[in-house]
Amino acid sequence: MSLSDDRTLVLDLREGSAYAFSKIYTLYHKRIYNFCLHLIQSSDEAKEIVQKVFIALWEQRLKVDENQSLASYLYSIARYMVYQEFRQQVFKKAACDYFLLGSNDLNESTNDNVLYNELLSFLESEIEVLPERQREIFKLNRFSGLTYRQIAAKLNITENTVDTQIRRALDFLRAKYKFHYH
Repeated sequence: MSLSDDRTLVLDLREGSAYAFSKIYTLYHKRIYNFCLHLIQSSDEAKEIVQKVFIALWEQRLKVDENQSLASYLYSIARYMVYQEFRQQVFKKAACDYFLLGSNDLNESTNDNVLYNELLSFLESEIEVLPERQREIFKLNRFSGLTYRQIAAKLNITENTVDTQIRRALDFLRAKYKFHYH
């Protein structure tokens, strides 16, 4: 497809033309799919990213420069979406390993300080939303490393109460994490 054909399609797209969007999708979706599939090796994830790419194209249609290559623009969005997918996988692994499973061993892929600090900040803010007693119990276990028995003795409650409160806190955090990062 020539740059002038792309330019016409982009100008029509910017005007909100469903036909132009459909034509762009028909022309580029297979190439974008193959590009994503090559990078992430998962057909389902590649299909999902292609959908996100074209949703982003529609949402950002007023920002598309008609003088630039449409293919390059779409590949840039796809690269960004693939990066986001990798980043999300790192977050999932870090959250699962570090907070939800109680592991203090972060593997090399989760040792990226920027991602780790962002995840830590998110989880810390969500922990502060927990009911006061539940938050106290959770912090004593996860951050101070106290056992259920030690927490129960310190707070003069049963180990069963400690277990229940930690499970509720983890359920809450998992739900918030899923909502925020999926």
